[in-house]
Parts: sequence; structure tokens; C-alpha cells
Amino acid sequence: MPVVVTELERITADPAGAGGPVWRRLGREEWQTLGEALDNPDGDRLYLVQWREAKRRQAEREAAKKEAQRPVCTRCGAKFTDERWQYLLGRGRSWGDRTDELCGPCRDEHFARLEAERVARRQAEEDAAREAAEAEVKKGRGLFGRRR
Repeated sequence: MPVVVTELERITADPAGAGGPVWRRLGREEWQTLGEALDNPDGDRLYLVQWREAKRRQAEREAAKKEAQRPVCTRCGAKFTDERWQYLLGRGRSWGDRTDELCGPCRDEHFARLEAERVARRQAEEDAAREAAEAEVKKGRGLFGRRR
């Protein structure tokens, strides 16, 4: 409901009296006739603008709420990407799978380190076996090993 005001001096000074542009609707700058002041030509547009603004603010609140719930990598502290987060949500949590707490790059680094450790362990075992075989061969070539 619009609030319309006037001044008694304006009504008496205007030749048209109360029918002239002596009314002012609060929120507007110009003086208008009573019909113009009570008219609401911008009502639908104003409602639409307010509705869009309310939707925008609601979307911002929801986005902020979603960002507050976004997981953070336990190693580097970076927030998960949308892809990583959706992957974990769709897959569910695995019991004992600590890689669920890591972002994509840290997870890749973790598996690369595990693979490097596995390769190093296998190489060490092969080296130990080769050294044992070489020691066995050298053992047979000794001074007393020729008689056998």
C-alpha cells in the first residue's frame, strides 16, 4: 500500500488544487497528481526484480553452504575439486581407505610413492638374491673349493 503525502501550502498554491501535481508518493522524487501517485505502473517489474534478487541471494547462500561442507585434503589442506567430491559421494566411503581423505594430486602422489616403494623393495630383493648367488659362486672357487 503506497504512502502518499502533500503539503497544505502546495494545494492552496496550485490553481488545480488537490487535483494538481501536489501529491508525493514516498520513495519517488517528483510531485504527482493523486492518480499518478497511487498508480503502480512499476509494480510487476518491481516484483520481478525483487523476486530475481531473492533467488540470487538464495543461490549464493546455498553455494556458500555447499562450500562450507566441501571436504579438505588432510595432507595439503586444499579443498576437493567438484569431480573428486562427486566421485567420493557416488562411491561412498570405504572402510580403511585413507585415500578418501586426500585430494586428487595428493592421492596420485600417494600411489606413485607406494609404487616406487614396491619397485625399490623388489629391486632390493633381486639384488640380495643376485649377491647370494654370486657369493655361492665365489665360495666354490676358493682354494679348497676346487677339490670338490
